[in-house]
Amino acid sequence: MNNPVRRWSIAVSAAVLALSLAACGEDDTAADPEGSGSSESSSSAPAEGGSTEAAELPEWAPAILTEGDAVTGLDFTDTPEPSGELQVATVTEGDGPPVEVGQTLTVNYLGAVYQGTEPFDESYSGGQPVQFPIGVGQLIQGWDQAIPGTPVGSRIIMSIPPDLGYGEQGSPPTIPGGSTLFFVIDVIDAA
Repeated sequence: MNNPVRRWSIAVSAAVLALSLAACGEDDTAADPEGSGSSESSSSAPAEGGSTEAAELPEWAPAILTEGDAVTGLDFTDTPEPSGELQVATVTEGDGPPVEVGQTLTVNYLGAVYQGTEPFDESYSGGQPVQFPIGVGQLIQGWDQAIPGTPVGSRIIMSIPPDLGYGEQGSPPTIPGGSTLFFVIDVIDAA
């Protein structure tokens, strides 16, 4: 666990995620959700340490596409227009302690704009979760407001309105101005 290369790799991944979520939103490593083997599922495996039963997704949430335990995309086919409110639902509830403001999270995540056909950013395909502090203003407001209180080991889905995401300016070219963002997040650890 004290491998300096692994710590460096995690630190670099965290910096890239923070920049992506806080500023540019661009990711050249986004996975192709239409790759072979993708399947629609709302009963995805939970983050490490989570329970095995998945809740039924609320009407506002798109279907979660998975390949094994990895989230590969979101299917907005039957998803209504976003409400303009921050919405969060637990897909699978973990049995760990609740996330606290100021902790460093270890997560896997996938983000897509409403009606997007591909994610604008994701960490599942890299094989390495990412780390970053939560609730300290380094990420978009939607993450800082929605994640604290989530039990470690949970998988959640969020709908983030533009004013808690990238606003009217967006983060071109991957996130148009005024976009509602949807994220699936596996909370692996918080310390």
